[in-house]
Amino acid sequence: MVVSRLEKLWVNLYFWPLFVLVTILFGLALPLIMAGAMVVGEKSPGRTLRLAVRQFGGFLLWLGRPAVRVTLENRAGELPLPAIFVANHNSAMDPYLFGLLPVENAFVTSWPFKMPFYGQIMRRAGYIDSRTGWSEVERQGRLLLGLGSSIIVWPEGHRSRTGRMRRFRKGAFQLAVAAGRPVVPVCILGSGRVLPPGSLLFNPGRIRVVILPPVAWPAPEQGAPTPEELRDAARRSISKALQQGYGE
Repeated sequence: MVVSRLEKLWVNLYFWPLFVLVTILFGLALPLIMAGAMVVGEKSPGRTLRLAVRQFGGFLLWLGRPAVRVTLENRAGELPLPAIFVANHNSAMDPYLFGLLPVENAFVTSWPFKMPFYGQIMRRAGYIDSRTGWSEVERQGRLLLGLGSSIIVWPEGHRSRTGRMRRFRKGAFQLAVAAGRPVVPVCILGSGRVLPPGSLLFNPGRIRVVILPPVAWPAPEQGAPTPEELRDAARRSISKALQQGYGE
């Protein structure tokens, strides 16, 4: 897709002021959201915040629809929840794409915790700071899964700057084995072109979020899979989807 400078200028002049405004309004509305949740009897502030963050992400995607079309494609059928979702990572906008996922979820990540506003929300929502070490990540991950919240992990650790998947780390898959929960691969197509790594300027375009079938576990008599087996199977699944492009 060839994008003119005028189109790119229009997209950014349209989106960034709205992004700042909506983020400020979201921050101002959070106390009201939390108070409302308490009034209706919600006993988990973290769950309320996770829902609010997901709605925030989905609303930002809706605002961007004049220039950036995002579609969610479920090729997994009925999802075995709670699950551990693992996705390829090409853009700073990738976390917002999970605002389309209609399930309670929390992220394992690092950079938002460094930001004053985002970091505070992340901690209160029960999101997991990947810098805390494996034992703490596993403890918090098992707690969230036990509460019914799915977990989203970027197994590459960082955004790919070439568009090619990096090596997968095995932390997400260790958690899956420890908690006995399924791994659901997610293939993200197009986000690296819409908002390239290292850039703050959006390009008009199309993004597809493809939920792939869960990684198959062996039969019970064969015992639990190893983290390495889950990791390799998930990476193969996403790699195949990227190569096929699903029409991209």
